[in-house]
Amino acid sequence: MNSIPRTLHIRRGDIRFPAYIPVTTFGEKYPLDNLIRPYLPRLAQAAMVSFYYAQQIEKLPPLPLFIDSGGFVSLLNSARVVEASNLGTIEVNTDAKVETIHPGDVLALQEKIADVAFSLDFPIPPGMDEAESRRRQKLTIENAYWALNNRRRKDLPLFACVQAWDAASARICARAYAGAAFDGVAIGGLVPRAQDLPTVLAIVEAVRAEIGNRPLHVFGLGKPEIVEMLFKAGVDSVDSSAYVQLAAEGRLWSKPELRIVQATTTDRLHLALCNLATATGQSLPLSTTRIVFNTHSLQFN
Repeated sequence: MNSIPRTLHIRRGDIRFPAYIPVTTFGEKYPLDNLIRPYLPRLAQAAMVSFYYAQQIEKLPPLPLFIDSGGFVSLLNSARVVEASNLGTIEVNTDAKVETIHPGDVLALQEKIADVAFSLDFPIPPGMDEAESRRRQKLTIENAYWALNNRRRKDLPLFACVQAWDAASARICARAYAGAAFDGVAIGGLVPRAQDLPTVLAIVEAVRAEIGNRPLHVFGLGKPEIVEMLFKAGVDSVDSSAYVQLAAEGRLWSKPELRIVQATTTDRLHLALCNLATATGQSLPLSTTRIVFNTHSLQFN
């Protein structure tokens, strides 16, 4: 096991590693998240919010916020990655206009409300041609250095993002950050590669070998069995919405063979909290300590 830092100091205390950071959203698109959020301080050390949903925050929740760039929107058919003054931006075509996400937009919001920040990156999905893959990686690196050189809040830990398609490209990207004053490194683009665990772990190990003892975060992989392997490989923290996505389907991690066919809103809330407690190793608060399965509403796989 690597001798990695066991805590990350933030303005609202310390994040103890290893850490499972649940993803949450704001606004009305996913109302279940609004019901879950009051329980998060009892079950997790922090919450992860993407730049898009962070813009909809009206009142800060009572736990630290990790805010990522939301660079995954670059994968939408309506979006494209554009180079502007050596930086990478995202242009998203909507019905009314073209919206642009610039590294400065992301950093400004992070400095206003975040406890941990991540640079604007561009996912590289499996099968993307090499020229575009290398362009996205180059712009990801440029954006990370721009954020490092332009941040004003010194109490805001900044993680540089790695985007890669194999261990060799991950090593190149991580090596670009090795001598700089980033507070940590985060790996994106692994979700579509989750079925290829040897490649995922090879990328993680390559990045860990390049960044020394700095904190290492992985975006989007949250199944407990995968998380355990990531932690053993040297990852300090992960984030995921899998706990609530599974609950929305009426499923419980500890009983994967069962599904509530007609789950009520309360059922989904309880399922989500049980799933998150499984992931974080915490006990459930108050009346959410049990889920009673009605056998008439269950479906066996």
